[in-house]
Order: sequence, then structure tokens, then C-alpha cells
Amino acid sequence: MEALFAVGGPELGRRNDFIRQLKTRCASEWKGEPEEHRLYAHETPVPVLLDLLMNGSLFSAGKFVQYLGADQIKAKADVQALVEYARHPAETTVLVLVADGIGVDKTLEAAISKDAKKVFWELSPQESGRWIRDYFSAQGVKADDGAVEAILDLVENNTEALKTECSRLALFYPRGSSIGEDDVERYIAHNRAEDAFSLWDKMAGGSFTQALETLQAILSDRDGSGVGLLAGLLWSFRRLSALHAALADGAPYEQAARSLRITRRTALASYDQARRRWPRNTCERLVAFGVDTDARLRAMGQANEKVILELFVYACVVAKGPVELGRI
Repeated sequence: MEALFAVGGPELGRRNDFIRQLKTRCASEWKGEPEEHRLYAHETPVPVLLDLLMNGSLFSAGKFVQYLGADQIKAKADVQALVEYARHPAETTVLVLVADGIGVDKTLEAAISKDAKKVFWELSPQESGRWIRDYFSAQGVKADDGAVEAILDLVENNTEALKTECSRLALFYPRGSSIGEDDVERYIAHNRAEDAFSLWDKMAGGSFTQALETLQAILSDRDGSGVGLLAGLLWSFRRLSALHAALADGAPYEQAARSLRITRRTALASYDQARRRWPRNTCERLVAFGVDTDARLRAMGQANEKVILELFVYACVVAKGPVELGRI
């Protein structure tokens, strides 16, 4: 199998399933479980990653390494080092570059074989609806149309989030039960975990207070880092920038939105608010400020992420443009 893969896209469930399948293939082909590592680009420099890859495993059949946030690899020396590794990879070692966005640096991407590059796009509403029905059917539970629509409206459109919420909901219903819209409202709407996308919704709505409350909830109870949270916000801003471009070409709003896979009712409403709050030029300035903020987060470390992220939220919701640290 290939020694180097690059994966990205918003459909986290299928992306993570693909990574798990790769690991299973490694175990099968190497006749034993690999030594597994999950590293983050903002914590582990590329030279350290390469040292790990090139040093053989003494007690396992091979190495399976995930390098998360790989789209942040920008330094020319780091990109070139990974390109060289792609040409001469270590034996019985697989490296999976996991991008928070769509993909990795173009030069690095060109060094990876076509079949080893995967972008996992969001499911369409019809595909997501089928996924939900199939999930509950496997649990022996029937979800009516109202329940499916409510789940699609309340839960982020990726199968990782859908599985988490549907599995929680299924716990309350024995086999043979039926789930309706009211049940979804009762068990999901009132217990929904905050994430980068719910924070984006609050920011697009224009409430600085609510946005800060949501940010605080995420920072106090989450897996991952401020870098990952900011990556989710930047994903949404870049999507908004693409929406502005489509609208500038003359496409009607819903057509432009759906071309970017913005299909849920709540998402359509949120992006409609966002395009009015942040016109095209403002959006582009905030994307650039987000990139600068990402670099600042990585440089200043986790101890300072709360104030840095609060600054970013302030810049987006209140100032609607870049601001300097200490001048809010």
C-alpha cells in the first residue's frame, strides 16, 4: 500500500472511517498491529515527525502515524523535506497527513499519488437523511420524517456528529420504538454540545455576548485545541468568501449556497446573516486576520489561547475588521 496519504474535507465521519480502514489494512499486510501515533502540526515540527518515521519500530510490525493540521505546513524547508520523504519513505510505515481544511500544500500534494489523496465532502440532505434512517433502522428504531428533518436542522452535517447525536438519542428508545420531531427537540436541542459551527452561528447573528459565552463553553469542555477551533471558524469564513464570489457572478442566493453544499435550513439562514454582516471585502480581511491569529495561537501557546480567540471574536462581531492585541 501507499506510504503517504493526504485527507481532508468537512465530512469527518467518513474521513475517520477511511483512516481506521487504512490502519486495519496495515495490520493485515504487516501481519501484526502497527505502532500508532497521533501528532499535531502545531506541537510537533516536521523534523521531529521525520525522525519518528525514519526510526524503525522495535516492538511492532510497523508504524501508523497521523499528522493532524497538516494544511498548516507552509515553510518551504518543511514542504521540501516531506516531498523528499515521499520519494524515499520508510519501510512498513504509513503517514497520513490530515488537513483541517480541504488539502495540504500544492507542492506536497503533487508528490502524493492520486489514489492516496482524499477529500471527504459533506453529504447532501438526501444522503444524510438516508444515513439517519439506516442508523436507527440498525438499532431497531424507526425515525419519522419530522425526526429526520429536525436532526438535519440541529446537528452539523457530517456523519461523525450525526452518529454521536443519534447514538445518544437511541439510548432512550428500545427496539420497536418510533422517534418523532418532539423527541429530537427534547433530547438533542437541549443537550447540544457547542462547537466551532455553533460559535460561527452566534457570530453571524451579531451577538458578541452570546458568541463569548459559546466560546467559553467550548474552551471549558472540548477535545482538541484552540487551533482546531479557529480552523473551523476559518473554514466557515472561507466558505462565505466563496459564497460572495458566486453571488458576484450573478447566482441567486440559494443556488450559490447549495453549490457550496450549504443546504440545511439553519445553515442557509446563518450564511444569509453572515453575508450581510460581513460583505465581501470585510470577509476577505477577516480571513487574512484569521490566518495571522492562527500563527499567533501557535506561537503563544495554549496558555494564551482564550484571550487570542476572544480578540478574534471581537474583531469579527464588533470591529468587523482586524484589531491589535491590547487595543480592544
